Amino acid sequence: MTGKENYLNALQHKKTGWVPVEGEGLLYAGFEGNEMEKGPRGGGLDGFGVEWIAPESGGGTGMPVNSYFLLDDETVCDWKNKIHIPNPAEYHWAEDARTQLEGVDRETTVVNYGDGNGPFERLAALMGFENTLLAMAMEPEAVESLAMAITDYKLECLDYIHQYYHPDTYTLYDDVATQISPFMSPDTYRRLISPQHKRLAERAKELGMIPILHCCGKAEILIEDYINEGFAAWASVQPCNDIAAILKKYGDRICIAGGYQTNGLPGTTTDEAVIDAEIQRCFQEYGPYPGYIFAGFILLPIEEYGSVEKVWAATGAMCEKAIAYAHAHTSV
Repeated sequence: MTGKENYLNALQHKKTGWVPVEGEGLLYAGFEGNEMEKGPRGGGLDGFGVEWIAPESGGGTGMPVNSYFLLDDETVCDWKNKIHIPNPAEYHWAEDARTQLEGVDRETTVVNYGDGNGPFERLAALMGFENTLLAMAMEPEAVESLAMAITDYKLECLDYIHQYYHPDTYTLYDDVATQISPFMSPDTYRRLISPQHKRLAERAKELGMIPILHCCGKAEILIEDYINEGFAAWASVQPCNDIAAILKKYGDRICIAGGYQTNGLPGTTTDEAVIDAEIQRCFQEYGPYPGYIFAGFILLPIEEYGSVEKVWAATGAMCEKAIAYAHAHTSV
């Protein structure tokens, strides 16, 4: 069994040969490689007109400039006159796909398309988190119509993603939670965001992709919503959630990809003893349950490590350790 087969089997609740590791036989396409969503690498305007920067302190990961927003809680009702939603037909999908898929062996490699800026994240990119949450409370109808329009655009993108990438999996990135709780009440999430997530998950499945939702933070209160929306997995699940309890109750219905303590010392170090101990903890605490997929990352400041490539190489090295551990200790 290849790493690709093992990973896809896990997502479909079929027999696996070992506890899967996200990154074994997996290519990450899209995400910051899509300029409509994240702007050019290194910073610049995205397709909506939002300006992005790539701070060294965050490992070069793009983030919207927080000093200027296109909307706020008072102007959201006029979003149709203020927001330009890009036309996916005008984007250079073929060029991106050629570059990102060059040399990939599709027989042994899962191609995952990462779709950044889900409905909530895009709202926050346009307005900032504070304005977004105020608008959700004060002008829910306007926010709902804007979220639907954002999702309509992303549904169009899905058709091009399918045409040019033919990905095995589709990951929607939409961080709706902090390390303490979701940004909004479950009821607000269910009214304004969940229907849009469901539309995207359903379309991905129609196109033959396995849908995955990436959401950092403590969002375990929404786990049944994620299941009902149709996602096969919740990714980047951090241990601020009770992962073992989630797997015990829901592991036969949704996979949990994560566990690695990205926000603590293991996520900010290259100390092999610390990393080894955290990998072992994850497999021992979560590995016995159905539906677990090891995943995590290490985020280091570029100013200390010299380049984005060196920063992400640290995550790659950690994943290689996890793969070796999985094969040595969890193979059946």
